[in-house]
Amino acid sequence: MSHDTGIRTPGQEPPQPTSFSTRRCAIYARVSVSSPETGLNSLQAQVQACEAYIQSQRDTGWELVAPAYIDDGYSGGNLDRPAMGQLIKDLKTGKFDAVVVQRLDRLSRSIKDICDLLITFNSTNTAVVSITQTLATAIPTGRLTLHLLTTFSQFEREIAGERTRDKFAITRSSGRWQRNGIPLGYVLNDQQELQIHASEAAMARDIFERFLSADSMAALIEDLNALGYRTKLHISLNGNRHGGKPFDRNTLNQLLRNRAYIGEVFYGDEWHPSHHEPIIDRALWNQVQAIRSDRARRTGIPSSKIDERNFPLEGQVFWHDGRAYTTFESSLRGNGRRYRYYKAPARSKEDASSPVTLSTAQLHRLVIDYLMACFEDPQPWLENFPDEWKSRPEFDPTHVKRSLHMMHTVRLYYMAPLIAELFKHLIDRVIVYPSQVQIVLNLPGLSELLRSFKPIAASLSKPQKPVKKA
Repeated sequence: MSHDTGIRTPGQEPPQPTSFSTRRCAIYARVSVSSPETGLNSLQAQVQACEAYIQSQRDTGWELVAPAYIDDGYSGGNLDRPAMGQLIKDLKTGKFDAVVVQRLDRLSRSIKDICDLLITFNSTNTAVVSITQTLATAIPTGRLTLHLLTTFSQFEREIAGERTRDKFAITRSSGRWQRNGIPLGYVLNDQQELQIHASEAAMARDIFERFLSADSMAALIEDLNALGYRTKLHISLNGNRHGGKPFDRNTLNQLLRNRAYIGEVFYGDEWHPSHHEPIIDRALWNQVQAIRSDRARRTGIPSSKIDERNFPLEGQVFWHDGRAYTTFESSLRGNGRRYRYYKAPARSKEDASSPVTLSTAQLHRLVIDYLMACFEDPQPWLENFPDEWKSRPEFDPTHVKRSLHMMHTVRLYYMAPLIAELFKHLIDRVIVYPSQVQIVLNLPGLSELLRSFKPIAASLSKPQKPVKKA
């Protein structure tokens, strides 16, 4: 059976097969906000439009072979959706030949996820049909159009996020609370303003006062939990409970640095005076922050110069939304060791998952293993190089394989300075996702390395003169 893997619309009919064939179709629909049960909602409209299109193609052998795969109330920012997961499982078993969607962004609004999905579809010879967009991924212009459409979908989502943040800023500046996490010691009144909760406020004030005399955070946490102190309990609109748990180091630090306790509110990327009544006076607040600041200076060495041998990827590690990682090195511990990390950026409200902090040893091993695999077998690299690079003399396949084989042969002798230099030349950036790490190659750096191997390779290729016996 032959399959067409392009993305098409009613105005661009698929090519007629040389012999009559059946195209088994599945429908996928998604909305970010759960649809109401009554009336014709967005999900039903998507499904009906796809069914009508499949029906219009029945003369060419199209038929609907499975119930629609529907994700109701799931974001298009990632693929962590139940119906999408089932769709991928079923297409790998050959259950259908085409997936029909109303628009491409119903599959995903992420460029990376769209590309990953299309690889999966192509590997199973499954077509993707968008009934409102003219796309054919079998040709370069179609792939370019696909990337542009997905880029604009992502741009549209980010603009919507900015509008939401602007709305929150205006609302917060007027004294109304627009965040989910109401601080311990406060409740919301009818005007959506913070109002003091007497018993909780006494608990929050006592925590600040106890911090002044506590020997350590661990001792204070043990003391608070022994007293029965618990974090703020939140109950969501759907009845889910959050918080109400014993304090740990993270939740205690969040409380101690929350400036809402001194009558401020956060908007526009900084704190501003608010209309709600403070729980902590400025004198107590300043004492607590001075102690916290002093302890922070003792636990790290941020003022010292970073040794690039310890952090060869400094400035090259990014969370998948573009935010940069920073470096952190601990003070010398009792065991004579320092601990080093590429520290993840702070989590934002838009994050579907928290950015992940990685130890230098963990991330460096991933990058080294990636380079060693490519040095051992550079063929996948060669196939993916742009044509303008392939035509350069230093990218001659024989020379690339010989040079990188030399690098792989001496891998056991790599020392920290050499590893740092390799990372500097060969790695453009490292992009961290919730469940994987993407390593992006620096082609100019590789070109320079391969050119430097030219004279070495030439000398090694010369026949060696026999040594005369004495």
